[in-house]
Amino acid sequence: MIKKILLFSFIMLLFAIPSAYAIQLELKLFNDYLEPANAVLKQKYEKINIADDRLEMVINKLKIVVQSPNATQDHKIDLASLLLRKALLEIESPYDQIDNLLIEASELVPNNFYVECFWGDILLYKKDYENSILHYEAALNTKNNNIEIYKKCGFVYYSSLRYEKAIEYLEAYLEKKPKDFSCLYLAAFAKFELHEYDAVIEYAESALENCKDSQAKKALEDLIRKAKEAAASTSGSVSEENQKFVITFAGNSREDLGDFAFDSLDDIYYDVTSLLNCDPDVKVNVVFFLTEDYYNENKDWSAASALGLQVRVPLVTGYKSEEYVKGVLAHEFTHTIINIKTHNRAPLWVHEGLAQYQQFRTEFGGEENLRPDYVSIYENDFKGNDFFIPLDKIPAYMGSNDRKDIARAYIASWLAIRCMGDLYSESSFDTLLTSIGKGNDIRQAVEEATGQDYDGFQDELKQWIKNQ
Repeated sequence: MIKKILLFSFIMLLFAIPSAYAIQLELKLFNDYLEPANAVLKQKYEKINIADDRLEMVINKLKIVVQSPNATQDHKIDLASLLLRKALLEIESPYDQIDNLLIEASELVPNNFYVECFWGDILLYKKDYENSILHYEAALNTKNNNIEIYKKCGFVYYSSLRYEKAIEYLEAYLEKKPKDFSCLYLAAFAKFELHEYDAVIEYAESALENCKDSQAKKALEDLIRKAKEAAASTSGSVSEENQKFVITFAGNSREDLGDFAFDSLDDIYYDVTSLLNCDPDVKVNVVFFLTEDYYNENKDWSAASALGLQVRVPLVTGYKSEEYVKGVLAHEFTHTIINIKTHNRAPLWVHEGLAQYQQFRTEFGGEENLRPDYVSIYENDFKGNDFFIPLDKIPAYMGSNDRKDIARAYIASWLAIRCMGDLYSESSFDTLLTSIGKGNDIRQAVEEATGQDYDGFQDELKQWIKNQ
């Protein structure tokens, strides 16, 4: 009975993979649990499947015992186990309510493997990756031979775009279970982000041997192809790095762009991380591709792209002007920071709105200065005809084959972020992204950032556009 109640599965979409091939990987949570020390209570514990008055009565009785002079360690374990059980049964409640139970259990049995592991599982279920990893690593400090925790750590670090740390834990798990599909799969994609293409192919091919899902098979085959193409396209390239960036220059672009690229990125780094209140402890890869290599992988209207911790820039557009290059780099680096801060969960309008906000500030001297080729669409449609795209409809416009619809989607995203910054200050961006990063949906995040519900903010946005 206890396993039926306590054994949950957690499914996470890997957003770093192209959305057409997003794969669901399963992690088992709450299978390491703290049992009561008292044998009679343990039998009752196994039958508890609802947080009702009876459970509360037992907890309150145990609290009285624990506070007495005759309390033993076993009494504390009994109470802690029931507090954790209550937290699990109330897992869909707001985290603040559950957190009090977890804190109380931890104070009863400090540095306990089962408490720390359970706490990490709760936070992972709530998609609070930063704090979940703290508890998983605390659990490992007390019981480092629990191999499943290594898998969870690898998953969390991967989801947080901290690929080097993810690899550290995934490889530790694979030493014990070298055929585990989920770890091989994650390791292959993590190695791609780290530009270790031989390792990508090795892990991906091993994962294919145990792959039973057609979408996963397609994703791995595409990854192998991309790794081989990336290895070929960067062959002979020059790579240099500083504290925050690794830049790869194709052809002879190092001579033309090298010093300028590093100086620009240092300025952009400060501007973007200050705007979004996020200074990550990772290095971002910036690759200047030969034009043909870049457009083999990207849409022909794309000026650059960001994937995970990698910013990709085609050299043909990179030479337009220094201001243009800085604007492009600012746009894509903003995407990267958003991914890190929200764990790849930000909706499209937030991504593109903030990226343009920073790009226009960098390239044109102010976030209110729209790029020139969008001005007529903005003036004629949004201002002249009160055209409005609901925020949830922006992805459909962005995916259109009509370039005017795509431009409208970008403009709508930019206007939404400008409106939020104007009405609620730029600090609202941090609140918005932090809320998304904690696992909240966009409606709750907007309400936290603005004090308005989602529809109310869109009504404000419509009026704000008319007033511009």
